[in-house]
Amino acid sequence: MVERASKNSIRDDIRRKTEAFLSGGGEIKKHERGATGEPADKPRTKAVFVSSQPRQTRTYLNDVVSALDSRKNKSSKTTTKAPSKTPKRPHKKVIYDDFGDPLREVWTDDKEK
Repeated sequence: MVERASKNSIRDDIRRKTEAFLSGGGEIKKHERGATGEPADKPRTKAVFVSSQPRQTRTYLNDVVSALDSRKNKSSKTTTKAPSKTPKRPHKKVIYDDFGDPLREVWTDDKEK
């Protein structure tokens, strides 16, 4: 398991390394805001993240949602069918005596169970 350092320990480490760099003869130069390291006499290079393809037109979400809804409503109207009647199938019915004990089972076509 890798142990993670706290922010304070990282700051202290950077501070120590900076002091060691400066005490070893290093120098820190300050630059103005917006300054660049590119030469001024040459044109600036294109950024890496800029695409060479032309910008595509955007599709608004409202149009997409309304198109999906219209297809959904159209397909639900065409596929809605009248409910089919299932044929009556015989089922088991238990006959009980006066005390609630089962006596026998019979097969019947009526809906009562």
